Amino acid sequence: MKKFLLLLLPLLLLVSCHDDPEPSGPLPVITWVMSSGRFRIQTGESIQLVPDIENLDETSAYVWTFEGRVVGHDNYYTFTTDSAGEYYVKLAVNNRFGQVEDEVKITVTEAENQELPEIPEIAEWQYPWTEINIAQGRTIKVRAYMTGSEEASTVFTAQAEGRHVVTLTNPRDGSQQEMVINVCPPAGAHRRSSEGQAMVNRVYEYMPAPGHQVNGYIITGKPYPDNCTHEQACDSVLAHFSRKWSVSLGAQGGYLIAGFDHSVPNSGGYDLCIKGNPFSYQSEPGIIWVSQDDNGDGLPNDQWFELAGSEYGTDNHSMEYAITYYRPEKAKSAVGWRDANNDTGYIPYMSYWNPSAYYWQPWQVGISEMTFFGSRLRDRSTYENGISDIPPYDWGYADNLGDLIDGPAGKMGYYKISNARTWDGRPADLEYIDFVKVQTAQTGATPNLGEISTEVYYISDYHLE
Repeated sequence: MKKFLLLLLPLLLLVSCHDDPEPSGPLPVITWVMSSGRFRIQTGESIQLVPDIENLDETSAYVWTFEGRVVGHDNYYTFTTDSAGEYYVKLAVNNRFGQVEDEVKITVTEAENQELPEIPEIAEWQYPWTEINIAQGRTIKVRAYMTGSEEASTVFTAQAEGRHVVTLTNPRDGSQQEMVINVCPPAGAHRRSSEGQAMVNRVYEYMPAPGHQVNGYIITGKPYPDNCTHEQACDSVLAHFSRKWSVSLGAQGGYLIAGFDHSVPNSGGYDLCIKGNPFSYQSEPGIIWVSQDDNGDGLPNDQWFELAGSEYGTDNHSMEYAITYYRPEKAKSAVGWRDANNDTGYIPYMSYWNPSAYYWQPWQVGISEMTFFGSRLRDRSTYENGISDIPPYDWGYADNLGDLIDGPAGKMGYYKISNARTWDGRPADLEYIDFVKVQTAQTGATPNLGEISTEVYYISDYHLE
């Protein structure tokens, strides 16, 4: 019996060796550090493809293939071409358990904006308003803008109810402009119930600045027809909000104004919900403004207050900013701009996104230039090796990754009326608001993503969600 066991043991070992499966374990996992939206360059540019690989080991190797040819073995690959088209680059990575492959598409478009239009000088005054309503007891800065540092301004304190006229004198030529201020009853005189529908019930103004998503291009729904009126555009924006569809505000200064069917109370906590579409590589912050219906006419023609965000009062934040855009004479051309600091720049024309002849709204017939007023956040966008990065700010801005919270209205930005500030930076102490304005806050642009332009999907009362 003992001899039998000894003879049998080698046989069992031999069978065991042949029946054991091959060693198994996790294969490499390829993740691209850029989103698919970034695999887009213009002719003559280069893009660096950088994969993030999990489960590598000492046997791992990279094999890059383009058009059937092996083109590299590094942990990255730089692609460039002078010809427009769609190209595919394949990566194979192995470890001791096997090999995986992944393929990326790179869209290459013809280089554009080679001939940039001239940017005119601004010689005339610019006014954010010439008539406004303000509650008794408040103050407001009355100001006119001009290219460069010159300005004319004064501070008005609303003491007696009624119509008041402030006259500003142009320091260059002595010309004058009358600014009408209607002093209304003290704040709260026209406060409405705090009950109603959660979402804003009316869009009063939709005035996007030029940009590649504001004429002839739209993510969802239909583009505006050539004969679209401003009223129809506002109705379309509200319809988009009801579906949580995107609306672009265009470049710096572009804005929309919406209102509620009730007064939204200041709780000291979150009061407003605003949905955008920020990403880790692309936040396009918009500054939020709020207003009360001081004269009770149901229209947003009253004093505005900026909601302070994380950058308020820092070097990243500029108040009392103005920027003017000029409609180009040549079709399919970049849009030039000049601001109140006498800085200039361009909104690039990008046929890949929007092949329309002009990035100008259909209802802006006969308007050759547009000026927007508000505050500005410093542009921190970068572009290198075909990769754009537009980082978020910490908090307080629409379409900003730093504000994303899982809340009653879903994952979006939530904001506090208690952060409202007066023109001189003091807390506004508003007990409620009736209107909201969201405005693109940066002037930057990158070659593959275009201008920084705040997107808005939804605005509502936090308390009624």
